[in-house]
Amino acid sequence: MTILTPRELHLFPLNAMLRLSTAAGWNQLEADWSRIIALSPGLCFGLEVDGELAATATAFLREPEVAWIGMVLTLPEHRGKGLARQLVGHLLDLLSAQGIRQIGLDATNMGAPLYRSLGFRQLCPIQRWARAGSKMMPFRGDGWKRQDTPLLESLASEATMLSVSSAKLFLRPGRTATYLGPFTASRESAAVELLDRVPRQGSLLWDLFPHHPYAQSLATRHGFIVSRMLVRMTLGPPMAPPGYETLGIAGFEFG
Repeated sequence: MTILTPRELHLFPLNAMLRLSTAAGWNQLEADWSRIIALSPGLCFGLEVDGELAATATAFLREPEVAWIGMVLTLPEHRGKGLARQLVGHLLDLLSAQGIRQIGLDATNMGAPLYRSLGFRQLCPIQRWARAGSKMMPFRGDGWKRQDTPLLESLASEATMLSVSSAKLFLRPGRTATYLGPFTASRESAAVELLDRVPRQGSLLWDLFPHHPYAQSLATRHGFIVSRMLVRMTLGPPMAPPGYETLGIAGFEFG
């Protein structure tokens, strides 16, 4: 069993990749897979078993010397065979050869033991909050604005964006629910102002840091409940914990 090069992985249709994330219960659309591939040239790998895409792992360079691992997925019928370990190990070797020492990821309970065995340490917990409802229909936001990074630029291209002077919130379509994030605010009143503009009947997912001083209380007041726990992990030099302004991350993984 050999690792598919990025060029070979790209020969698989997007629905083969979507099958992996759907089997894991994740929220990605094909557009989210397209984004990962576009933003991670040379750092998307897979494993093929009997002509079927059985596992994937990707890395994204958030900064020139900081990488983020994601989309570590294995079809249920191929789990327990070490496919994820093989792919993540390959990515770590490649990143090390490129001189990239600081690496992060957001781990599920299923994946965390693997990452610990590879030397990753816990930075902080993440909670996924969910709100039940109907499919959110498009509504008018504040319009597209140029973003600071290629990732945010890509997310903004398909998001409804809400903003005030000290806060910004993205709402993006997903397979099971609209994704709320990234979400940043320097003042609680600004965060409340944006959340109050989000349609109340729409189903939503929101990944937040439970140590944030008021994100949980806002989520509760707006009808969210905790649906799963994740953990942010790092390898290499210490990584700064998320700042006060971060109420919601960009996605797990970007979807």
